[in-house]
Amino acid sequence: MLEEQEVQLLVRQAKTGDSEAFGRIFDLYSARVYNFLFGKLRHKQTAEDILSTVFLKAWENLSRYQTRQNAKFSTWLFQIANFTLIDHWRTRKETTELSKVENLSVFAADPKLYEDYEFLWIALSELPPEYQTVLDLRFKQEFSVAETAKIMNKSEVGVRVLQHRALKLLKEKLINHGINSY
Repeated sequence: MLEEQEVQLLVRQAKTGDSEAFGRIFDLYSARVYNFLFGKLRHKQTAEDILSTVFLKAWENLSRYQTRQNAKFSTWLFQIANFTLIDHWRTRKETTELSKVENLSVFAADPKLYEDYEFLWIALSELPPEYQTVLDLRFKQEFSVAETAKIMNKSEVGVRVLQHRALKLLKEKLINHGINSY
């Protein structure tokens, strides 16, 4: 991954209409954004469609992006992804049972890991979407509390509270699934 200064250079180039620079930005972030979306949707085609929408919105709104001290471009991009996902859920209330979804091993290099931790995927899928999002951003995407707050349009205290509640509920669900070692 490039340093933030190099990313900001690409952003400045893309703002001038340089589609190759924006293509490089896409190459840098598309896998992470896709994994974030797929983790919430559990549907490959929908995640790909929303990924395209996210980057189209980013390209169309790039002129509005402003570099801020201690703020990464990825925070802005994930904020667009999160709001696009929320819009999708508002317009489509379609859900899929986790057990019917194929290729969940995309999250693990070794498909055996999915089998070993299936109980965790099931427990996570039972959490409210906002809890899933905060846990994904903090632990899977490794965003800071401040970055997560920006992406989710919440205060840092709000993110900490949400994270605490999400972890507490996840622990309860794991215990209910018979996992007592957590």
